[in-house]
Amino acid sequence: MTLQKIDHDFKNAQFAYHAKPNYQPCVKLSFYFSKLPDVSDEQFHRHWETVHADLTVAAKGFKACKIQRYVQVHQTAEWKEKAKSLGLVHLDYDGCSEIWVETWEDWMNFFNSEEYAKVMQPDCPRFMAFPITVFVGQENLIYGEAVPGSSGTDGVTSSTLQTRE
Repeated sequence: MTLQKIDHDFKNAQFAYHAKPNYQPCVKLSFYFSKLPDVSDEQFHRHWETVHADLTVAAKGFKACKIQRYVQVHQTAEWKEKAKSLGLVHLDYDGCSEIWVETWEDWMNFFNSEEYAKVMQPDCPRFMAFPITVFVGQENLIYGEAVPGSSGTDGVTSSTLQTRE
């Protein structure tokens, strides 16, 4: 089945069919994982936001590999319940790490580094269960500002947003 163009009055010209998408100049890797069964929620989140975060950003290759952004998304039991209330399929993970790099090669250099293998990989089995699920892609920034210091272009912002009346 081919998706047909629909007759639509675009309020924001950036989204018109003929417009180019606003892909950002980064590769985004999202890693989804759960805690080990014998690790409490509190221990899991605290270890991840302290020890594991420090191991990651203090790695020699972190800066050298041009990592643009590292974000942790903590999904507590309270957030899981809120997500389930939406009536949608819920990703039942305890956390998601998001890492943005300039190129795939930058990520592979970090991932294959000696320090990653010696320091970071051994920390994961202390608090997270395997397997880890990964999602890789490039962001099309719809609304918000580009990553500071990148060559990305802002999406629609509160000052440029056009709404229906």
